[in-house]
Amino acid sequence: MLSNRHHSNYQGRQQGIALLTAMLIVSIATVIMVSLSHEQSFTIRKTSHLQNLERARLYSLGMEDWAQIFLQKDRDDNETDHLGEDWNIGVPALPIEGGHLSGFLEDSQARINLNNLNSEQGKSNHTLNRFLRLCEDLEVDTAFIPALQDWLDDDSDVRFPDGAEDDYYAGLDVPYRSANQLMADISELRLVKGVTAEMYQILAPHITTLPGTTALNINTISETIYLTLDKNLDEKKFIEERKEKEFKNMADFSERMKVNIETDELDVKTEFFRATGQVTQGDFVLSMSTLIHRDEKGNTTVLSRRLSDF
Repeated sequence: MLSNRHHSNYQGRQQGIALLTAMLIVSIATVIMVSLSHEQSFTIRKTSHLQNLERARLYSLGMEDWAQIFLQKDRDDNETDHLGEDWNIGVPALPIEGGHLSGFLEDSQARINLNNLNSEQGKSNHTLNRFLRLCEDLEVDTAFIPALQDWLDDDSDVRFPDGAEDDYYAGLDVPYRSANQLMADISELRLVKGVTAEMYQILAPHITTLPGTTALNINTISETIYLTLDKNLDEKKFIEERKEKEFKNMADFSERMKVNIETDELDVKTEFFRATGQVTQGDFVLSMSTLIHRDEKGNTTVLSRRLSDF
């Protein structure tokens, strides 16, 4: 038989083990409860985020539909496109459930289309000279242009002295291949040999990438783009004349401006528009950028759509 002292020690050890076991069980239960609470909170936040995302996406698609209807009506009302039309007004911040939305339409043919630089696309390709003037006016080194043309053409022949094809891009730290096709987005310009982030930021507001060869709309281009048409133009007179009355056609432009410039790849109407919008739902913001094509009959087609949340 155990002595009273030994028996007391044994009982003490058993009670200590039981206490530790109970504390361990309570600790595990607490961890599980905290974990479940965090998981539930995360699930709620995730569900809320997905709901906000879906709601914002639907509002964005609604703005896109509005833009198409607006452009269809505009073609019915007018054969020319200019900055005095209703499509250029934009949508102010409108209240919606849980936030607000806003948006605007932009004439994509008010910018230089980089895809025009592919000599296989255009007949006269005046875009090359205009793009050279744009770079010079913006103090951007033009050495990258042969590499850009190589990027756009469908062959593997390198333009000298500064062209680039697969051999150059395959030798980079992160290798890739030359596209050898038209650009789908201006961000591709960052992949072209010789183009730095600073150059891209300077050029971005003045360039676009549209399917095939497109004309510049003389009624919507900026002063910066206007000066690329010829080095001896008066941009102030141009803006004043256009503000007073849009140009009805290229003959009207030449007569009123008293200029004799190449009017190839110039027009007074537009096929491609970009709809840009932003939807805010609480702390959630979704931005939309959609390229819309409108044919001569006024029918519209969405060519590309980019949604990004932040």
